[in-house]
Amino acid sequence: MMGVTREQVRKDLRVYMSRTGLDLHRIADETGFAHRSLIQFASGASYGDGDGADTAARLKNFMDARPWQPPDLPGRLYETAATREMDDLIAYCHRGRWATLYGPAGGQKSFLLEYRAAEAAREPEPRLVWIPLPGRMTPAAILRKISMAVSAPYGQSADALRESIIYTVRARRSPLVLALDEMDLIERDVDTLETVRRLGDLLRGKLGLIVAGNEQIISLFKPRQGRYFEQWRSRIEQRELRVLGPTREEARRMMMAELGEAKDAQVSGLLDDCTVTDPVSRKKYISARRMFFSIDNIRDLREKRKMN
Repeated sequence: MMGVTREQVRKDLRVYMSRTGLDLHRIADETGFAHRSLIQFASGASYGDGDGADTAARLKNFMDARPWQPPDLPGRLYETAATREMDDLIAYCHRGRWATLYGPAGGQKSFLLEYRAAEAAREPEPRLVWIPLPGRMTPAAILRKISMAVSAPYGQSADALRESIIYTVRARRSPLVLALDEMDLIERDVDTLETVRRLGDLLRGKLGLIVAGNEQIISLFKPRQGRYFEQWRSRIEQRELRVLGPTREEARRMMMAELGEAKDAQVSGLLDDCTVTDPVSRKKYISARRMFFSIDNIRDLREKRKMN
């Protein structure tokens, strides 16, 4: 492994894991290493084969044989008033600021964040990472997800993960925006919320934060359980954005672009079925999720007709 050091392979491994989504368990299965051996290698601990050169060589060969590919864009993004507002919010957070993004289902919040993060992943130094939360999380679990997303060196404990994230983000040339989606799912996890807040404070000016979710997200930092979240509210209320789905005219343009030869009457009927009234503002909008589900159904029907 001429010219490649164990330290370089360790760094490459972390980037590889963050981009491919493979964890050390999966890589251990693929390479035949014991999971604990890879933990030792990735964390820089003392290693059984001396300087770890054999492990580094085998891992480099593994990564070279299965190169990372940029993530596919999740679909076609149509510009609307809401997507422009969300892009402005991301630009605001690129200056190291914090914001809240929320609204009812069907507003394309997650789609826009995923799309922009997939675009950013193609950059040498991605400026936006999107982390959808799967449910309730411990402080260590969320730090592990953030660590993977920012390609920080491996750490076993929560403290080690935090320090690794801080080191990695501070070494960047430009601020990073971290978009934590579905944050309403950790409403009960006060310690996890405080872990994120402390991380943001330690990286003030270098880490922009978008807290995204459904309507419940707005009550996430209200006084409860003996906690008042003064620190959170003083930061997160810098900017707050509530978005709805596309207007009827915006949705009509999307449908015509997707379906091509669709008749006006068919499009109007589908739009009627996808129209929702916002309970807060009483404005009508189109549920983008429901609309694209309907579009997929029409395409399936067209394919079946062609086959018959």
